[in-house]
Amino acid sequence: MTTTTDAPHTTRKPLPARILRATLRAGTWTVAVLVLLMAIAFFGAPLPLGPLEDTTSVIAMLVPWSTGLLLACTALLAAAAVLARRRRALTAAAALAALAALGMTATPWAATAAQTDVSWSAYFTAPPAAEPDATATYATIDGHDLDLDVYLPEHTAGPAPAVVYVHGGGWSSGDRDDSAPWQQWLSDQGYAVFSIDYRLAPAPRWEDAVGDVKCALGWVRDHAATYGADAANVSIAGDSAGGHLSMMAAYTVGDPALAPSCTVDEAPVAAVMSWFAPTDLASLEADSDMPDSARGYLTAFLGAGLTEEPGRYEAASPLTYAGPGLPPTMIVQGGADRLVPLEQGAALADALERAGVPVAAVDLPWAHHGFTGQWGSWASQALRPAVVDFLAEYAR
Repeated sequence: MTTTTDAPHTTRKPLPARILRATLRAGTWTVAVLVLLMAIAFFGAPLPLGPLEDTTSVIAMLVPWSTGLLLACTALLAAAAVLARRRRALTAAAALAALAALGMTATPWAATAAQTDVSWSAYFTAPPAAEPDATATYATIDGHDLDLDVYLPEHTAGPAPAVVYVHGGGWSSGDRDDSAPWQQWLSDQGYAVFSIDYRLAPAPRWEDAVGDVKCALGWVRDHAATYGADAANVSIAGDSAGGHLSMMAAYTVGDPALAPSCTVDEAPVAAVMSWFAPTDLASLEADSDMPDSARGYLTAFLGAGLTEEPGRYEAASPLTYAGPGLPPTMIVQGGADRLVPLEQGAALADALERAGVPVAAVDLPWAHHGFTGQWGSWASQALRPAVVDFLAEYAR
């Protein structure tokens, strides 16, 4: 008697299920690859790849802004690695990407936490609501109104020390309310803050921007009493290009080549704060890991390249004016700044210290250019107490 046994067969999953599984695998691969590319840009040394070097640096700069997304990717990729254990390549890629995503969030936090108190809850805290108490036109030049926003402290025992704030933007863009949360925060610390416009490149000469900042400083002193501010205690601060202009205005008081753009008296400031600003324009392009971007900003601002007008680059550099008698200076640099590297701040700090000028050099680990735009970032959390201490010592 012959017994017939049916051959085993595998029942294929329904088409919708197969499509879903394929989509999940493709999505996991896509996320894993993107995260790994971000990690290479973030942790890797910049390579001389022409325009791609700038692109890689921009990706690295965006990583801190993606912390919440990277934490979600860590969880999702870890889960995918477990679920895809029968597909070894996918499992390995997902696991590696999960570790990379975790590293991009944990490494900057750990480095900053080792130096100062920071918190995860503050990282995701919204910035303070900012609304200026007044807006005024401090000058009209060539038919163009230059305005400033005023942020006033609620309670002061007497006239409040003043801080003039100069926005960044590569000298060619930006607006006086770009850093409004910081201006509001400064006013909450007891300072009368005046956030100013200035003429942007490329139309004006580079000296015009410095002259506009000096014009604003004079206007603030002349109108300080109107806003309950102390005309004899005016400091200046700025980020990026604004930090550069702040130093130029503070370091060239009385220089006829860099006069105010309106009729005001010049006077030394109490202190100057420069946040991730270039100090030596002649070496910036060579120092920068974003050389194409640096070259574009510099050429628009100065109206020529370095080889065409080297003297102009020297005259427009705060480092050129480092010497005795300058105001106390706070120099803040990001350890991972690809546009304005640490060398720029260190060179000026060294020169000022040799001249006997009080200097507070604050190097923030893993901080990228423009980190103050993210209110809760580790670097922003670390910067705030440093600013309080510096101003308490020199601008009270």
